[in-house]
Amino acid sequence: MVDLVVNNSTNPGKLRIAYHRRNWSRRKRAALLALSRLQDVEVVGFEKSPVPREAGAWISLTVTGQLVLTKLISPAKINEIVYRPPDRAVYVTRHWRTGEDLVRQYSSEHIKEDFIQARTHRWPLLKLLTDHHPKGAVQYGKQVTGVKTSEVGAKLKFANGGTTSEFDLVVAADGIYSGIRRQYWPDHQVQFKGAVAYRNVFHKSRVAHIKELHDDSSSWRRDGEVVFLSELGLDQLRCDPEVGALDKPEGLDRLRDHYKDWDPVISKVLDTVEDIQAYPLDSGPWLLELTRDDRVVFIGDASHPTAGAYGAGAAMGFGDAWALYRSLELTRRRCRRETAGYDLHKALQVFQQTRAPFLLRVEQQMAIDRATAKYLAEAARNEDEWKRRFKESGASIRWLQEHDVELEVLKAVSTVGV
Repeated sequence: MVDLVVNNSTNPGKLRIAYHRRNWSRRKRAALLALSRLQDVEVVGFEKSPVPREAGAWISLTVTGQLVLTKLISPAKINEIVYRPPDRAVYVTRHWRTGEDLVRQYSSEHIKEDFIQARTHRWPLLKLLTDHHPKGAVQYGKQVTGVKTSEVGAKLKFANGGTTSEFDLVVAADGIYSGIRRQYWPDHQVQFKGAVAYRNVFHKSRVAHIKELHDDSSSWRRDGEVVFLSELGLDQLRCDPEVGALDKPEGLDRLRDHYKDWDPVISKVLDTVEDIQAYPLDSGPWLLELTRDDRVVFIGDASHPTAGAYGAGAAMGFGDAWALYRSLELTRRRCRRETAGYDLHKALQVFQQTRAPFLLRVEQQMAIDRATAKYLAEAARNEDEWKRRFKESGASIRWLQEHDVELEVLKAVSTVGV
């Protein structure tokens, strides 16, 4: 878990930010990197784990995510670790049994080559972000259990009974199972959504003998189930089946049996896999209010707790981080010496206005897609009708993948009246 807290009581004239998280993921490191760029701000990260660690296997870098990252890191550095399909296709959606192209999604024509949606392994991106961090910004082995706010600031509470000094702002980035979110919304429950994602990343030489492999990012789909297969850059490949909970203990043999009637290329790839990790896909209610008490702000999965949302979870976290950074920066008034000129009330208003409408639209789209899945399932026994319905319902989500966070911040600044 990581909380980001801004505090000036121990360092007058500076805005102190404490950041608490369960593990140091790419989203949270991006937030730390962005907030550390603010003038007269001290950022302190609190990490439950005794050492840096990262869960998961791969991420999708949408146009939105890259627009944020390239404000923090050189595009050339990012290009060294990513894979982009040669024809600008974001995803190729294929029929589960035949492998037939059903839908090809492309980045918009005006998007420059350096920003076309890409794929990468998590660890190289994590290292890239870490290399740009200020030294000593994270304290490890600190399990945060809650936050106490007052008119003068906020304190983080630790599992050993201790507390931090007074802070100005807490950034709750403690993930899908956020303890700070539960403190404010105890009725919000994160629950298993009925599917399990299997993740595996390996060197692409392992499947070099499979002639049917496509040079793209493909997803094979069948009612509620999907298999992703894509390069990731650095000669890595990922194979990710997502299935409903099987009636027996899952394992590679079970997965191979489950997919034996799918496009043969999937079975050939699974035959080369030596091990695979399972991740139950959990989700919970998304927050409508992203801030509390003018002292706490929620970003990343702590704000929108869902495992698996269009491959855009990382990009939404990057967007949260950039929106918070710009909200603080654009509402700063240097005449306010006691908080280094930062107007937290206005900044959090701008952040709420920037992110809440967009996140609400994403959540609504997920509800539409659940209804669409039922519509498709009704035609499961008629393959031609199923394909017709699938193509008919394949609406573009460029609005999500190419969302301009900077533009929305500037609109919010105008609306709030900074």
